[in-house]
Amino acid sequence: MGTEEWSLAVAALSLLVSGLTTAWTVKYARAQLRHAHQVQKEASEPYVVVDIEPSDPGSLAMVLSVQNTGPTMARNVRITATPELTSSEGDDITKMLQRVLARPIPMLPPGRRLKYFFDTNQRFQSDLPMTFYFTVNAQGPGGDVEPLHYNVDLSVYGEALVGQRPTKFLEERLKKLEKPLVKLVKYYGAVNQPAIRAEAERRMAAWHRHQEELWPGSTGGADSGSS
Repeated sequence: MGTEEWSLAVAALSLLVSGLTTAWTVKYARAQLRHAHQVQKEASEPYVVVDIEPSDPGSLAMVLSVQNTGPTMARNVRITATPELTSSEGDDITKMLQRVLARPIPMLPPGRRLKYFFDTNQRFQSDLPMTFYFTVNAQGPGGDVEPLHYNVDLSVYGEALVGQRPTKFLEERLKKLEKPLVKLVKYYGAVNQPAIRAEAERRMAAWHRHQEELWPGSTGGADSGSS
């Protein structure tokens, strides 16, 4: 192969490599652009979270929680549970929960949270299911949102719920308020001492008048006798 032929071969190879590099660069740029669009789309979509959790700290009641943690309105929210939700609190609660999941939620604004009574700690002494698989379908500003899936295992709450008194949270709050209330009572008494004394004297005088009306001379007689 002569020099000219080698030059042509090298030029052709360089052209091929350049073409492949350009094609790869274009493909990579398109992938990055699609990813950026996807990220932007997801950032502007609603995000509906379904969970089963204690109603309040220290509470033995559990609730089904549906919350939109995304930045935009969620519409036509549909939730399915496998297996179907059941409650140890009776058929009425079970039917209510199943009605809740059977009907779509027309709209769920950002930050909105819906709570439905689900069960109590009695569930942990029953044979009812402890694990549920939720699927959430909804629509956002751009149409259908990608389905979300949640595995909820109630057994993680078992020890925490059984081990706490229902009033523990309230007791702790009241204990924190005890000292401020004592200080407030003392301050009120100090500031209003003249008014409190005057009110006590007024009531005593009213009592004496009442006694005098019932038994005329009884009050005066006692005073004169003592003198």
